[in-house]
Amino acid sequence: MIIKKFISKTEEDALALAQKDLGTDVTIIHSRYVKPRGLFSFLRKMQVEITVAKEEEMDRPEAQARDTLQKVNQARQKGEEAESEKDKKEAGPEKEEGKKAESGEKSAGAIAEEVLEEKLENIQNLLEQKLKGRAETEKAKKEQKEEEQKQEDREKKELTDFCRLLYHTLVENEVSERNANDLVDEIEQNYAGGVQLEHVLSHIYQKIILKFGRPTRINPAEKGAKLVFFIGPTGVGKTTTLAKIASRFRLSENRRIVLFTTDTYRISATDQLKTYAGILGAPFHVIYSADELKENYENYKDFDYVLIDTAGHSHKNEEQKKEMAEFLKALDGVAECEIYLVVSATTKYKDLVAIADAYKEICDYRLIFTKLDETRECGNLLNLHLYTQAPMSYVTNGQNVPDDIELFNPQTMAKQLLTDSESS
Repeated sequence: MIIKKFISKTEEDALALAQKDLGTDVTIIHSRYVKPRGLFSFLRKMQVEITVAKEEEMDRPEAQARDTLQKVNQARQKGEEAESEKDKKEAGPEKEEGKKAESGEKSAGAIAEEVLEEKLENIQNLLEQKLKGRAETEKAKKEQKEEEQKQEDREKKELTDFCRLLYHTLVENEVSERNANDLVDEIEQNYAGGVQLEHVLSHIYQKIILKFGRPTRINPAEKGAKLVFFIGPTGVGKTTTLAKIASRFRLSENRRIVLFTTDTYRISATDQLKTYAGILGAPFHVIYSADELKENYENYKDFDYVLIDTAGHSHKNEEQKKEMAEFLKALDGVAECEIYLVVSATTKYKDLVAIADAYKEICDYRLIFTKLDETRECGNLLNLHLYTQAPMSYVTNGQNVPDDIELFNPQTMAKQLLTDSESS
């Protein structure tokens, strides 16, 4: 009997190899899963090893029976010849014929019985081997499947628990439930169990950065002075933010700037901006109407920037919104203009939405967030950006002029949103 082992991706492939090598009359007596070997073996799937048997011609019951019968016939023939000679000597012809028949009859019966028993025993042994091998294979397959299922369940649970942790961390940092769900759902759709959790964290980190997009800074106009309006509700730090940006332009970039204010409601704001203008050596004017804005711009159109502070109106006051729109559109087609909506990171999200909607009715704007130093939860930066689709620009984190301002950094904010606010 020939016994050999063959390895392939599946049991069917391994059997095909065996049949190609030994012929189609092979019998699988054992199979099992084995790990691949060699370089990068950990990247390859488990393989199947089968052990097959093939009966050689002399191993078959029929061949064994013929061989046995031949030997028995030879022995019988010799015995009969010897007996015949003896009987011839001791008895007459009649006794010799009787003994021949009796001897031949016993020998044929014994031989048939021996051949049948041997054949049945060989068949039984072969069946037992096949049944045993099949049972072991089925058991191994079942155990392998159960272990794979347990491992898959463990990996799925680990990924689910990690996603739940990320979701709670985002919500604790005041990212809205809707936005947090969108980020986490993308993870569960793109990853299966077994992925490295570091890859999952890296994915959501990159996703937040992409959602924030590239921040925009204030750059000079291609021709003439660029108009830069700072709009927003009262108390968010518009005047201080304008002063910080003006200081950067004047002191760090040596730009020619002029400061305007349309806030004729608060004398303190006017005095504050006038003081900053004096320190920077920049012209300063209070603007009372859209026409006056046009006239004053003509005097400074050769400058680099005209920075305009506006009154902090309530987003519910329609008359004030109309007045604001007139200022913002006064130089349409005359000067290059950018508008920055200044809001506080400490404002409730519902109020931020109302503010953003009110100003969206009269202009397109970019976002500046103030007072980041007064809160640990900065999820509203992501919430309002995704709600308005307005570009992120600057953030402030203190009252010091000109230091406490910087261009918005998506990487820094993504890290902060994925960090437990209690530990930050």
